[in-house]
Amino acid sequence: MTAIQRKFIIQLFVISLALYGALYLIFTKLIVASIPLVIMVALLFAVNSLAFILIVNTKAKKPASFVYSYMGISFGRMIICSIFVFSYALTHRHDARTFALTFFALYFVYTTIEVRGIYSYFKK
Repeated sequence: MTAIQRKFIIQLFVISLALYGALYLIFTKLIVASIPLVIMVALLFAVNSLAFILIVNTKAKKPASFVYSYMGISFGRMIICSIFVFSYALTHRHDARTFALTFFALYFVYTTIEVRGIYSYFKK
């Protein structure tokens, strides 16, 4: 693992802790819902960390391979997250809407962070 990859993962971990803390306060003080925040944040952290490492490792290859790997990894991440959301929604119907909205908001945040990290890596 390179220094840039390590730096990204540490930054993503710190952001994950901050997001978890904020969501914990929201869902215990403002909106009472029992959704698995730890699992949500951990899944998104793991998937995006792995995606960043795999995408950055394609830099030495041809530009076409970067595009294919980025699209493939993005599709795989979307499938994994969709399976997680649908399986939770089927087993916990009373909190499904809150869970799905929260998860996809987090998905958007994590994807934005990953794209910014990849952009800054390839810009150098």
